[in-house]
Formats: sequence, C-alpha cells, structure tokens
Amino acid sequence: MRIESSWLLFTSRENSMLTFESASVLGATAIVEKLGSLPFVKVKHQVSTLDAQPSGEHGGILILITGALLVDEEQRPMNYSQAFQLMPDGAGSYFIFNDVFKLVFG
Repeated sequence: MRIESSWLLFTSRENSMLTFESASVLGATAIVEKLGSLPFVKVKHQVSTLDAQPSGEHGGILILITGALLVDEEQRPMNYSQAFQLMPDGAGSYFIFNDVFKLVFG
C-alpha cells in the first residue's frame, strides 16, 4: 500500500501503535514501514458506517469504521473494520495513537 509516508509520520508518533491483521508495530517509522510493505499498490475504500465518541479525560476521540475495499485490480470488495483513537497533540491538532485494522471474512 503506497501511502504518503510524510503524512503518516505527521499523524503518528513514536508511541503510536498499529495492529494490522493481528500484527502489531509501535512507532511512526515502524507504521510507515509496515504499511509500505503490504503487497498491493492501489486501494479504494468504501465506508459503510462511522461512529465516534469522546475517549478519556485527555480529549481523545475513539472512531470505528466499517466498510469495503478494493485492492489493485480485484473485482470483489473485501469487508473490513477499523478502530482508531485520536489524541490531542498539545498544539491544537490530533495524532493517531492506536489503530486496529481487520479484514472481515465470511
């Protein structure tokens, strides 16, 4: 998956964690490396649901997304769920603290 690495480095921190299909990595650099190593180039997302709520006393936001995605030239979409937590960065913006992505088969 070719994601703009500068965007990922900007939105993640060294204490950010990504769990992608049960494999976890810690830190912005490791997240960029993990996503860059995925075997597909083109990804098209279709969001079906998006729910968000406040998370904790430090101003975080918990987000849950479900949907479908098409990779490269595949014709059949794959269902997925993704939950992530945004935390304030102290400068008026947010960063991704936790991100869990899972394909849903069946």
